Amino acid sequence: MTLEEFKERLNSLNLNLTEFAELTDISYSTISKYGRSNPVPPWIAKFLDMYEKTKELDEFKLLIKELNEKLNGH
Repeated sequence: MTLEEFKERLNSLNLNLTEFAELTDISYSTISKYGRSNPVPPWIAKFLDMYEKTKELDEFKLLIKELNEKLNGH
Protein backbone atom coordinates (compact mmCIF):
# COMPACT_ATOMS: atom_id res chain seq x y z
CA MET A 1 0.00 0.00 0.00
CA THR A 2 1.40 3.35 -1.00
CA LEU A 3 1.09 6.48 1.09
CA GLU A 4 -1.50 7.83 -1.35
CA GLU A 5 -3.55 4.60 -1.14
CA PHE A 6 -3.33 4.71 2.65
CA LYS A 7 -4.57 8.30 2.80
CA GLU A 8 -7.36 7.60 0.29
CA ARG A 9 -8.47 4.58 2.29
CA LEU A 10 -8.52 6.56 5.53
CA ASN A 11 -10.53 9.27 3.79
CA SER A 12 -13.05 6.75 2.46
CA LEU A 13 -13.54 5.49 6.04
CA ASN A 14 -13.84 9.04 7.41
CA LEU A 15 -10.68 8.62 9.46
CA ASN A 16 -7.77 10.99 9.82
CA LEU A 17 -4.22 10.13 10.88
CA THR A 18 -4.89 11.08 14.50
CA GLU A 19 -7.92 8.80 14.72
CA PHE A 20 -6.00 5.97 13.05
CA ALA A 21 -3.17 6.43 15.55
CA GLU A 22 -5.66 6.19 18.42
CA LEU A 23 -7.33 3.09 16.94
CA THR A 24 -4.05 1.26 16.46
CA ASP A 25 -2.22 2.60 19.52
CA ILE A 26 0.63 3.73 17.29
CA SER A 27 2.16 7.14 17.79
CA TYR A 28 1.06 9.83 15.38
CA SER A 29 4.70 10.62 14.59
CA THR A 30 5.30 7.03 13.44
CA ILE A 31 2.21 7.04 11.24
CA SER A 32 3.05 10.42 9.77
CA LYS A 33 6.35 8.95 8.52
CA TYR A 34 4.64 6.22 6.48
CA GLY A 35 5.54 6.46 2.84
CA ARG A 36 8.38 8.83 3.61
CA SER A 37 11.04 7.38 5.91
CA ASN A 38 8.99 4.26 6.79
CA PRO A 39 7.01 2.08 4.39
CA VAL A 40 3.31 1.62 5.02
CA PRO A 41 3.20 -1.74 6.86
CA PRO A 42 1.42 -4.52 4.94
CA TRP A 43 -0.96 -5.29 7.84
CA ILE A 44 -2.64 -1.89 7.52
CA ALA A 45 -4.67 -2.86 4.44
CA LYS A 46 -6.12 -5.86 6.28
CA PHE A 47 -6.74 -3.80 9.42
CA LEU A 48 -8.67 -1.20 7.42
CA ASP A 49 -10.69 -3.96 5.71
CA MET A 50 -11.67 -5.33 9.12
CA TYR A 51 -12.42 -1.83 10.44
CA GLU A 52 -14.72 -1.19 7.49
CA LYS A 53 -16.57 -4.49 7.96
CA THR A 54 -16.96 -3.88 11.68
CA LYS A 55 -18.30 -0.39 11.03
CA GLU A 56 -20.81 -1.77 8.52
CA LEU A 57 -21.89 -4.47 10.97
CA ASP A 58 -22.38 -1.90 13.74
CA GLU A 59 -24.55 0.21 11.41
CA PHE A 60 -26.56 -2.87 10.41
CA LYS A 61 -27.11 -3.86 14.05
CA LEU A 62 -28.34 -0.35 14.84
CA LEU A 63 -30.74 -0.51 11.89
CA ILE A 64 -32.09 -3.87 13.08
CA LYS A 65 -32.54 -2.49 16.61
CA GLU A 66 -34.43 0.57 15.35
CA LEU A 67 -36.63 -1.58 13.12
CA ASN A 68 -37.34 -3.96 15.99
CA GLU A 69 -38.33 -1.04 18.25
CA LYS A 70 -40.70 0.31 15.59
CA LEU A 71 -42.30 -3.09 15.08
CA ASN A 72 -42.75 -3.58 18.80
CA GLY A 73 -44.14 -0.08 19.36
CA HIS A 74 -41.31 1.21 21.54
